[in-house]
Amino acid sequence: MAQKRVLVVGLGRFGSALANELWDTGCELVLLDKDPDAIDAFKSKAGAAFVADANDPGVLENVGAKDVDVAVVTSGEDFEATVLAVAQLAQMGVKTIFARAATERQAHVLRAVGATRAIQIEDEMGHRVAVQVLNPTAAHLMDFAMHFRVVPWIAVPDYFGKTLAEARFRSFDINVLGYFQRDPQADQRPKLQLAAPDYRIQQGDTLLLVSEEENLERFLATVAG
Repeated sequence: MAQKRVLVVGLGRFGSALANELWDTGCELVLLDKDPDAIDAFKSKAGAAFVADANDPGVLENVGAKDVDVAVVTSGEDFEATVLAVAQLAQMGVKTIFARAATERQAHVLRAVGATRAIQIEDEMGHRVAVQVLNPTAAHLMDFAMHFRVVPWIAVPDYFGKTLAEARFRSFDINVLGYFQRDPQADQRPKLQLAAPDYRIQQGDTLLLVSEEENLERFLATVAG
């Protein structure tokens, strides 16, 4: 299974915590920060680490940003720098870009210049802590769920006509949450349908698969092969 290559721009408190977590999960890290001490702290964990300013023309290209799977711009204190970095990454063709925003207005701007998702740390942590305060059991389940991914998968011809049981998703430790059926005549977005084990997969179905990321990648690699 190929490692996911992740670029992290900015190694402040959030960026450092993110880089440590990504390293623990086996990602290949490309790190960029203006502070030599911040970079030194991660040299043993990063595939590549650079002391540089992402705002300087050519820096992102020189560090190989166009070849990463995901880029995360964490320098939320300098909003102009974040906008410029996100815009450059989008122009380079990076498909998945996360960027830190302090407000919803900033989040809107970041999405407009190419961010896949704008992260408002304080808001997201506030929601998370509220869950823990009101319902400790739910908080435990949320921590557990963070180890899993949900992936929409468009069924391929080899699976047409098979039941979910016959498709043997469980052999990959994958569960099917449900499915969407494509209807070209429908004006509205299709609703998620719950799927029983005897449901037969049809052409145009999009199945929602849930499992740990390595299981999903193993399945997708097998289907593609």
